[in-house]
Amino acid sequence: MKLPCPPSCPSAKKPFAGFYEKSYTAGSTFVIEPGDVNHLVFVLSGSCVVDSEECDKYSVVAGNLFFCYHCGHYNIEAAEDLTVVVAYFSRPGAACDIASLMQYVKENKDFKYQFEAVPISEQLAELIVLLRRYMNDGVGCAHMHESFIELLFITFRFYYDVEVLANLLFNLFDHTVSFRTMVEGNRVKARNLNHLAELCGYDINTFNVIFRRHYPGYTPGVWMHIQRKDEILADLVETDAPIYYISKKYGFSSSSHLGEYCKKYLGDTPTKLRNKFRKEKE
Repeated sequence: MKLPCPPSCPSAKKPFAGFYEKSYTAGSTFVIEPGDVNHLVFVLSGSCVVDSEECDKYSVVAGNLFFCYHCGHYNIEAAEDLTVVVAYFSRPGAACDIASLMQYVKENKDFKYQFEAVPISEQLAELIVLLRRYMNDGVGCAHMHESFIELLFITFRFYYDVEVLANLLFNLFDHTVSFRTMVEGNRVKARNLNHLAELCGYDINTFNVIFRRHYPGYTPGVWMHIQRKDEILADLVETDAPIYYISKKYGFSSSSHLGEYCKKYLGDTPTKLRNKFRKEKE
């Protein structure tokens, strides 16, 4: 018997970071459009040709990977029958996974970025084998996907040269562009505001200043509460969890504090919301 996440768990929903596997016949194409997430494409078999603002018909063969920045448009054509595993994420697994690369680029003034594929190391290949086994066995939980993203960047950090990684992930260093996706990607994992700042790689004071630039009109605390509306409502109507437990889970100081939040953002008290939605289901 399998034990999936309950519907009220944010990680039971589509993961904000994870992996998928695809196969393409020779001559077919797929496109990675600009969006909220970055992509790493691992070519497991066959070969492809990448065309984007960064490169002109760049050929990638099996055993290599390449990076697609979330602001770019990438047209990828299968030169022969092709199988890829694609990782998608808003930011690396941990703040330390990118900090040393940023420092390296700052210290090496002659460093120039160039789109390049990178060989899949032995250690990374072993990680992908394990990942594919989990996916083939039907493990689709967001916890699994997010954990493998973290393992992916740990593998990068310990088994790849800094020069190679700095070039591969160079576009991630633009914090001005990626701050919003970094915040929104980490919000689900954050226990509280201080934890969210830590996950994003900032101390709380710096985080508050940068946050107000990107989210004018909101404090970080108010923004987090607004984003949690659907999650709180799901816990109220889809579970029998006591109100005090839900208030504690989401960091409220008391059940009455949760009640004030629900009246302001959901239109009624927790008990009335629970009763209302359950009556509608009957």
